Amino acid sequence: MKFYRIIISFITFFSLYNCSNGDDELLESTQFECKVDTISFLSDTSKISDKVEVVFAVSMEGETKYFSVLEKYITNNRLITIGDKLIHVNDFISKGDKATFDFYYGENLGPFCMELFSAIPMHPHDAFNAEADRVDSDKNAGKWKVRKMKTLSSNDPPE
Repeated sequence: MKFYRIIISFITFFSLYNCSNGDDELLESTQFECKVDTISFLSDTSKISDKVEVVFAVSMEGETKYFSVLEKYITNNRLITIGDKLIHVNDFISKGDKATFDFYYGENLGPFCMELFSAIPMHPHDAFNAEADRVDSDKNAGKWKVRKMKTLSSNDPPE
């Protein structure tokens, strides 16, 4: 009886050990990148609308697919909330053809990367400070291509 308990304990230990490392190995072996490509404040011919489009570029093993969020936004102080807490943009400051802002992935955005590539494992998205360049386009009041990203110390947007 004692022998069987030892064997069961041994099997259980190694089963748990292998399960806990499986996700880490999958995350390291799967080559992918999820990033914000552009953010566009859209216009309606003569006025700025209350919609914004955020385009994410998701790349895996040399192939890139895009995921877009086109939603209304509200501004409270300097915090822009896009959709139903899908995305938060704080301290958006533009000077000429350059802009800086803090970007926060919202609690309701979900695992969009995994919708584009099913082989991408569950992973976190970190908030970042962005530097962006203005891209000319006749359909928007300001389209910004994200060029540099620096991870922020917190993933929680300011209130």
